[in-house]
Amino acid sequence: MRDERGYAVAENYPGIYNISGDVLPIQVIDSRRLPADENLWLKSLSDRLDISALSRISSEIYRQGKAARIAAYLDVVTRANTETMEEVIQMGKGSKTLEQVLEEAGWLARWEARGESRGRTEGALAIAQNMVNLGLPLETVVSATQLKPEQVQGMYQ
Repeated sequence: MRDERGYAVAENYPGIYNISGDVLPIQVIDSRRLPADENLWLKSLSDRLDISALSRISSEIYRQGKAARIAAYLDVVTRANTETMEEVIQMGKGSKTLEQVLEEAGWLARWEARGESRGRTEGALAIAQNMVNLGLPLETVVSATQLKPEQVQGMYQ
């Protein structure tokens, strides 16, 4: 590879490669080659997790008390392994289910709050449209609905 493009590839650790010679240094991780017992977090950033791997992650999160600090990590793992995640939640293995860990991390509350916020906004927009249809002035609609003027102005047409 060095001969064609001038890049140098070095495997510094099983499954972790550093590539130099480009504008920015690059690191490539081959999760299939990572030792599972030493790289639980990196190895699980994949869309090929099985139920036992997700159970280990859930147990380790609870054991280390890190649920609140790994929200972004959980988001990536969950999105990549939706079906397996659902199986883990339904199985309820161990002292805590993944659903309980997500609840303790505040994820369920955030999702619920996001839904409530969307509902309030949609309701305010519907009320604003009714007020505009009645011919009420922009200032009155904005004051009553607490929407931004930009959100209401387009309704006057």
